[in-house]
Amino acid sequence: MINVNKTMALWIVAAGAHAVGWAAPPAPSPSAIDARVSDLVAKVKRTLVPMPAGSFDMGDWGTDAGHYWDIDTYSRPLHKVTLDGFSIMAYKVTFEDFDVFTDATGNERINMHPGFIHQRAPKRAAGVSWYGAQAYCSWLGKMTHLSFDLPTEAQWEYAARSGGRRVLFGTDNGKIDRSRNYPADWVHGEAEPPLPDVGSFPPNPAGIYGMTENASEWVRDWFDPEYYKVSPEYDPTGPATGKTKVQRGSVGGRPEIGAMVFMRGDDVPQTLRPTVPNGGGKGFVMIPFPGYSGHNTSHFRCAVAAEGAH
Repeated sequence: MINVNKTMALWIVAAGAHAVGWAAPPAPSPSAIDARVSDLVAKVKRTLVPMPAGSFDMGDWGTDAGHYWDIDTYSRPLHKVTLDGFSIMAYKVTFEDFDVFTDATGNERINMHPGFIHQRAPKRAAGVSWYGAQAYCSWLGKMTHLSFDLPTEAQWEYAARSGGRRVLFGTDNGKIDRSRNYPADWVHGEAEPPLPDVGSFPPNPAGIYGMTENASEWVRDWFDPEYYKVSPEYDPTGPATGKTKVQRGSVGGRPEIGAMVFMRGDDVPQTLRPTVPNGGGKGFVMIPFPGYSGHNTSHFRCAVAAEGAH
């Protein structure tokens, strides 16, 4: 659970630290944008990882002693899923990538508010709302003439598990080895280090980077804690409607539990933040982030269906 008062205090401090001298960047020229779009499209095509069609048991399979890892039961029951082939981005979308999209479409750059601009770095994974992630993947589809979309929850887990292997973490060896394939631990109460650039640690055996990190990734599905009880076997896409969208990766807490490949989280698709109400007074209200901006730990990558897939 988010400590909103602490979050509010940190936001106010950050805003004060970065408000002086802050200004929006100058608008790039159309020719420069075209070149950046072309470079981005080439990079995306070059780094797509194909995932062959296959079946796997999706969800929390439990321990040898018969206990489950996910005490909230969101990741149960274990159920068979069969997927058509697809490809998925080897890397999360970075701020640098997302800036190409917003500059090309005339939208404001994400997280440029004085309270959040310190989170930005070119090679760092972009923190966006679900709507921002969906818009980027749809735009990329138009630029490439491929059927890009956010991965489904099932596709994400299948890719994190390198084709559905029974591994607890989407790392190179299925484990968390601090400082080698996962960021070093830090002491709570001290300043939390910035998130690493994408590709800072080894990929999983399928060649996909950052599937286990102290952050989450948006997927296409609406969230329903009971969905696994009714999920179809073939290419499940989640409930038809909902209030929140599924996030995969880390659901919070110690990553040795919260970042297991089957753990499920959720958040509202239009990210909210706390702010003091107009006119002052006690308390705070939750308001949407501007544009496509979002929490610095809400990341994403896109997927594309294999040619000939249903």
